[in-house]
Amino acid sequence: MSDPPAEGPQAGIYQWELPTRIGPARAFRAVVRLRNLAGWPRQWLGLSGRFVTVRNAAVVPEPGPTDVPIPTPIGSAHRDGPRDLIFDPGRGGGRIDKVAIADADVRWRYVQAARFGEVNTYHHTDRIAAYVDELLHEVGGRSLPPVIAIVNAHHAAVVDGRGARDGRLCPDGRWVPFQGGHYRLPGRATRIAEPSAPSPDGEIHLGPGQKLTRRGALADLVGGAYRANASHNPAIIYHEYGHHLCRHTADFRANRSRPRDEQSNVKTALDEGIADYFTAVMLGTPHIWFLHHRDDASNPHRRSLTSPRTMDSFVRGPAADAHANGTIWAAALWQLRSRVAARMPATQTATGGKSVDRLVVKALLLIGDERSAGGDAADRVRSLMAFRRSFRRAGAALLRADALIYGGALRDDIVAVLGARGIRPEASVESMAIAAS
Repeated sequence: MSDPPAEGPQAGIYQWELPTRIGPARAFRAVVRLRNLAGWPRQWLGLSGRFVTVRNAAVVPEPGPTDVPIPTPIGSAHRDGPRDLIFDPGRGGGRIDKVAIADADVRWRYVQAARFGEVNTYHHTDRIAAYVDELLHEVGGRSLPPVIAIVNAHHAAVVDGRGARDGRLCPDGRWVPFQGGHYRLPGRATRIAEPSAPSPDGEIHLGPGQKLTRRGALADLVGGAYRANASHNPAIIYHEYGHHLCRHTADFRANRSRPRDEQSNVKTALDEGIADYFTAVMLGTPHIWFLHHRDDASNPHRRSLTSPRTMDSFVRGPAADAHANGTIWAAALWQLRSRVAARMPATQTATGGKSVDRLVVKALLLIGDERSAGGDAADRVRSLMAFRRSFRRAGAALLRADALIYGGALRDDIVAVLGARGIRPEASVESMAIAAS
């Protein structure tokens, strides 16, 4: 057996405490040791490790000799001197894109918030990636390729020579920082143009945030408004890594059948549902938006996995929202997980939950293993996408995974839970070749 990975520097991150009764979760700052860093401690390469490399895209306009702003990249956190990486979250940071040169205090808070986000992103990406890696190997899969995570992506803080900014262009002509996170592959961008081609293996981009939130655990922690900085929210980090898992297993958009520099960045409902499910798994709660919004048993968010939505509310066509449709699938999986865990003794509920996580990962691998029958490259991509977007066939993959891993022990649970949502997986057992013929 190999030695366990050496624990790295101390790092300040966000953690949370779930309520024992109805009520909101509580966020708090904690100090942990980072794990799986490459070259630690003698040849430390910064926040780059076995599962993730984190880059900081923050640029601060600094005053020049004649008060002309000089765009200054802040670089990576580990270059600041001490090996302990403990920074001030700065209430999520400020909006330095609004002024030519922000005052010193605002710049300091922005840099500290970016640094904190960098470290927080490494810790939580490494955490979910290590768990997913364990699940993959338990069901006969392979490790995912390492992912690149960029904090303060699309910050809109600097005007280029054409008068544009790396950010989101509003209909009224304003450039604003990216709000939220997205998972990107090289190919046509869906909303925000990428200044450089992402890695063919995938990148997580986390925006510094445009808006303030006054509700949720982070606002409660500071007692006021908090910038909705994506790199400060573990839920967003976990969700985007869920897309990385989907890309390299189920491959819902058939990107393995496309040129590596012409992949699709569109997300399907199943992709969004899987990402939300693993977010809930890592948070330990179906209320996945409690950090930036009020989301608890008394006031569930629209994407809470306690949602009662069924396929009757599935929207098709141009008006479809993949996140909303995906909530049907995520809530069904969470219900299945809760049902299986509830049958376990109190000391083994985690084991019961993990048995469903393992099942979901195996199903993703089975979906990705399906092959299209004949046709040219475009036909193969179309037939694969048509097959892989079906909730019914995804349910059939769960049944096949259950048969392979547990000998069908969870079949009745799967059929009952999905059936209650209007999904009939037992009606879909055909092979890909038959489906595409």
